[in-house]
Amino acid sequence: MSSKLTSLKHRIGTSLWLAPTAGVVVAFAGAWALQRIDAALGQDRTAWFVFGGDAESARELLSLIASSMITLTALVFSITVLALQLASGQFSPRVIRNFLRDPATKLAMATFVGTFVYAIILLTTVRVSPGQFVPARGVTVAVVLVLASVAVFINYINRITQSVRAITVLTQIAAETRASIDEMYPGDVFEELLAEPPVPDRRADLVVEHAGAPGVVTTVDEGLLMELAVDANAVIGLVPRIGDFVPGGAPLFRVWGAERIDGKRLRSTVAIEKERTPDRDPAFGFRQLVDVAIRALSPGVNDPTTAAQSLDHLHDLVRRLTRRRFPSEARADESGSLRLVLPRLDYEGYVRLAFEEIREYGSESVQVLRRLREALTDCISIAPDGRREVLHAELERATRDRGVADRPTSRGQVREAPEVSENPEIAVALPTDRRGLFGPKRP
Repeated sequence: MSSKLTSLKHRIGTSLWLAPTAGVVVAFAGAWALQRIDAALGQDRTAWFVFGGDAESARELLSLIASSMITLTALVFSITVLALQLASGQFSPRVIRNFLRDPATKLAMATFVGTFVYAIILLTTVRVSPGQFVPARGVTVAVVLVLASVAVFINYINRITQSVRAITVLTQIAAETRASIDEMYPGDVFEELLAEPPVPDRRADLVVEHAGAPGVVTTVDEGLLMELAVDANAVIGLVPRIGDFVPGGAPLFRVWGAERIDGKRLRSTVAIEKERTPDRDPAFGFRQLVDVAIRALSPGVNDPTTAAQSLDHLHDLVRRLTRRRFPSEARADESGSLRLVLPRLDYEGYVRLAFEEIREYGSESVQVLRRLREALTDCISIAPDGRREVLHAELERATRDRGVADRPTSRGQVREAPEVSENPEIAVALPTDRRGLFGPKRP
């Protein structure tokens, strides 16, 4: 997907005005069509399901529907804003995007605003004199829309109350991150990397700077970038990684082998937005989970259980990456010539992002450090030789943190720090009893 289409997709996904606008358009078209049908069929209202009241009754009913729908719409907006404030304060400002994308909120807004507009438009067609005209079938549809609105409102209340729970927020973030990992790092079994073409170590012949407003790199159109590199017979290197902030005028590309290149087309291969997105940036999902954990560990919140739940999902994500093959930063064309250099976060970067800050902020929490050691020990047990060193280093730091040794477990027994071998190739955390590899379950 091109960078422009990706940017448009994210803007539509987080927009709160598009769904109500679509509801207004559908309501206007439906009211106009039903009014024409009622005019063509006349005032024959013998069917049991067709509204049978006079013009005054139709006006009162439509007025009541319109006023009720505008009240429900205001209530939905108020609840949504309150949920956003709660999520921002309790979890992280970066999780607000998930609330803005919630389909239940958009459906509620579209239904209530659409029903309101439908009732108002239909109300203008009711005529008392000269010659009474009642859009009976249109009024019947308005009653059906009210019943549908009640069902949508109940569903909205259920979704919004579930969405502010910590486990719901964490599960949603983790699900998005898993999908991003599957896209960016396909393959279930770790394979040795093939020989990579050498990256140029000399000064670039051309530097293309960012010409727009500052922002975050969210997408790179690698296909178009490869095409430009082949056409110019050059090597193009992207300076920032996906997820990095780019100031105005900062270097965006470095080019080797060409002194001139179409800078406008080159810049169009990169989408720069106000905030990060998880689609092609798994590190953003890690960042959100870590933010929730360190917010929970702050003195004002003091909720280590939520931090441990964040570690549960980070454990799963790191475990998935442990045996995945990371694509090379250097990309060659069909002839084997180096064409692109696209930097990305390596395995060590993901491990440190997942565990380093939580270990620092949770150094006084028995629950957090125990869960951290469990996650690292499990990842070590499946890691290839080249990826154990960083896991061993994190495990040793978690073991050396204050207060880990000689603390009572949930059964009142004193538990010593796990033994760690000094050899990074074979070091594993050894259990101190026979209750399992990871020791006693946390309460």
